[in-house]
Amino acid sequence: MTDSDVPHEERDAMIRASLAAHGDSGVTPRHTLFYFYGEGDHDDLNEVARRAGFLTRGQDDCTVLETTMAVDEGSFAPVSAMIQSWAAAFQLEYDGWECAVVTN
Repeated sequence: MTDSDVPHEERDAMIRASLAAHGDSGVTPRHTLFYFYGEGDHDDLNEVARRAGFLTRGQDDCTVLETTMAVDEGSFAPVSAMIQSWAAAFQLEYDGWECAVVTN
């Protein structure tokens, strides 16, 4: 089974578990990146994402969305659903997300 075979909700939970193992509850907002690949409509993704408050960057068949947000399950789940819907709408592969570990 490859990462792309694992549902995003499970992948999100695995990332949060890794954060928790480092003493990070996810509630402190931090720089978070979302990755999209493929030959779909990156321009429309960029436009919608900017309107939603994300910074966008990338080239050719890669787009990275950046924001500052909490990544605990309650805060993250609606954003994850939105990100996945954008990938479907613009015919792109959503490859996942990453963030820094924040402890306090």
